[in-house]
Amino acid sequence: MIEIYTDGACSGNPGPGGWGALLRIDGAETELCGGEPATTNNRMELLAVIEALQSFTQPVAARVYTDSQYVQKGISEWIHSWKRRGWKTASKEPVKNEDLWRRLDALATGHTIEWHWVRGHNGHVDNERVDALARAGLEQSRRAGKPISRPIAVVAPVSAPVSAPAKAPVKEPRQKASSRPILEIQHATVYRGDTCVFSDFSFALQEGEHAAIVGPNGAGKSTLLKLLAGGVHPLPLDETHIRIFGEEGGSVWEVRKRLGIVSHDLQKDYLICAEGLNVILSGYYASNDTYEYQEFSEAQVARARDIMKELGVEPLAGRRFGHLSTGEQRRFLLGRALVHDPSVLVLDEPTSGLDLKACFQYLDLLRAQIRKGKTVLLVTHHLHEIPPEIERVVLLKGGEIVADGAKANLLTDVNLSRLFDQPVTLVRANGWYQALPG
Repeated sequence: MIEIYTDGACSGNPGPGGWGALLRIDGAETELCGGEPATTNNRMELLAVIEALQSFTQPVAARVYTDSQYVQKGISEWIHSWKRRGWKTASKEPVKNEDLWRRLDALATGHTIEWHWVRGHNGHVDNERVDALARAGLEQSRRAGKPISRPIAVVAPVSAPVSAPAKAPVKEPRQKASSRPILEIQHATVYRGDTCVFSDFSFALQEGEHAAIVGPNGAGKSTLLKLLAGGVHPLPLDETHIRIFGEEGGSVWEVRKRLGIVSHDLQKDYLICAEGLNVILSGYYASNDTYEYQEFSEAQVARARDIMKELGVEPLAGRRFGHLSTGEQRRFLLGRALVHDPSVLVLDEPTSGLDLKACFQYLDLLRAQIRKGKTVLLVTHHLHEIPPEIERVVLLKGGEIVADGAKANLLTDVNLSRLFDQPVTLVRANGWYQALPG
């Protein structure tokens, strides 16, 4: 069964618009995008599905996923009444976008299709990908001043009959340097809904180079975490590259195994009924609890128990997640991130909401992981969370890196006052920093 994900976008509605489509066939993927300088959002949603379906040269069985109820309900429910009435609505008005509905109807008749609706901008990985493609098509058509339609990339050889170009511009991974870069983001433009969070954003992290990204609320820290985890995607522009462990375009699930990410979103969304041991085990599947279809070896269960012992939560193995304190939940989620023994930990404000004792205990656990050789990327606006072992600081504001360098040079009263638009006095003790009102 072929999977097709589609999305449309429009700036102004009517205005310049774009569409994007992702075709997945036996693990191989093809990305398509295009746009028009003057259109509507609904036309782009329809055109995304049309372009995807007409790329096949023979009948296929496919599941089509769209975040447009206009498309999903229109093709599976409303269109039958429209056709009976001669393409008129119940109020006897002409059906809007009749030309595209006729094209979609003719194409759909030649295939076996299941139509599925997904909620847009809700963290669905593939929906976020096609949203980025649609915005890329919008930008290309706006710049060109004319309709644009082209494949973006064929991620692997496609055996099914998809009309792909003979020389699709596949982005090749850059060769790993001797310094072994863990993360490389180059010239990324990222939207969350209609908001452009990053424009031409670049950042890199080397193995063993611990760093703290510091910025106020709204700086783009959460979006950066989602970008690393595959929850959002940049516009697929020619100059844009994201490489993790030297590879580009890898599996989201493989990335989540190699990057141990603990975020506020994960803690907020994790199922409260999950028992402690299962929280740790769920890291093997990157899920928010364990489920009947998931299987765990004796070695995996033993490792989960060892991690609980190491983190001091072994007595809580049978307690439900919702009955744990904030600090206890944070420890279990750290254990979930550690279950694959990742080389990199990415932590989002790890001590927020913890009392002093729990805060200091958690920071001790973090320092222990650094001593074990794990690279740590800390995302925060709390200076007291930055352990002495982290020597690089990146100041982020309004989606832009305003400073990047040695902690001792960048963490100053002046820099922090400008960063937070508030007078700040910095206090230093034993390698730790704290901010006080200026």
